Amino acid sequence: MRMSGLRAVSLAGILVFCRSTGVLADIPITITGTIIEPACSVTDASGSGQTEVNFGPVSLEDVGTVKAQQSLTMRVTCDDSAPSGKSLKMFITPGSNGTITWSGQPVLGTSLSGLGIDLTDSSQTRIPLLTWVDVPGVDTSGPAPSGEMTLRAMLVSQDTSTLTAGNFSATASVVVSYI
Repeated sequence: MRMSGLRAVSLAGILVFCRSTGVLADIPITITGTIIEPACSVTDASGSGQTEVNFGPVSLEDVGTVKAQQSLTMRVTCDDSAPSGKSLKMFITPGSNGTITWSGQPVLGTSLSGLGIDLTDSSQTRIPLLTWVDVPGVDTSGPAPSGEMTLRAMLVSQDTSTLTAGNFSATASVVVSYI
């Protein structure tokens, strides 16, 4: 059976009409958001933005002993608990004086050549620089962890016989985050 040209066009039109009765629409959708990790802040014990340690006058012969040691307490406050699989860590970056080597390990360098600062926690465990380490003294079991961590800063030198007397300074930055 052969269809005439008019019937074929009419049949095609009916099929198109039937198909187009369910109107199709194309609309782009954009979904945005920001996933954030809980933020933590580090301040001195009183809540100000900078922790300062003043060694005062230190005898050359006291360098490397507990007589050349000072405590520094920092307050850590986080706005939420640790995300699943992460824990609270800190990272200490030396300032412009970089590091020097003492007892085979890098310690904070100071502006006085050959003088460094070794950082330890309250149990005298060395705090390595430029490495994520656990934050001592902060209870992370609650919904908004906070607490005080106390570090000890001790003046050290590979060779105290080559140290010269003079003023010194050193800086470092401490970052606390869930890692």
